[in-house]
Amino acid sequence: MRLLQDPALRIIRTSTDLLDVVHEVLEEVGRELPSHCELLWDRTPGKRPRRPSLENPLIPDVWRPKPEAALCAYLAHELLLRLAGRRVAVNREVLIHPTDPYGAGDRTDLLVEAMPSPGDDPNITASGSVKLVIEVKGSWNDEVPTSQAEQLAGRYLPEAGTDVGIYIVGWYPIKLWDATGDNRKT
Repeated sequence: MRLLQDPALRIIRTSTDLLDVVHEVLEEVGRELPSHCELLWDRTPGKRPRRPSLENPLIPDVWRPKPEAALCAYLAHELLLRLAGRRVAVNREVLIHPTDPYGAGDRTDLLVEAMPSPGDDPNITASGSVKLVIEVKGSWNDEVPTSQAEQLAGRYLPEAGTDVGIYIVGWYPIKLWDATGDNRKT
């Protein structure tokens, strides 16, 4: 009955169901980005003299994109807020394939996991969660052209035990980006 009353509610039984829900939430986040943009940029305030002149010029604000980790934190926060109460966990930097005993290895940027509801299919065990991996890159990252195939599909999806993932590239408008001392813009 609750599903019929609230179209936002969904039953998540498969990785495709989870993908559909997360995709819809990311579309909402994308529509709201203009009002959240300062969360994704580092801003160094400029100088605004009372009377700009040649001796006392106006120095504009300096804007630079936040690092990939900040974009991941923002997305994790938004997903957690919007998926609250749906038996969905959103985790960052999950170690899915250890390569040594000291904690090194493959880590997903975001791992979204939907847990079965009590009373769902009796054949689904408590450990039968449905997973989705999200890999995030900044547009300046040299691996943008190759990471979707090599990193996300080639390693993370099999290691996480899922067949669905989302590849997100944070693309910041070049004309707003001050490149002084920041080689990422090139």
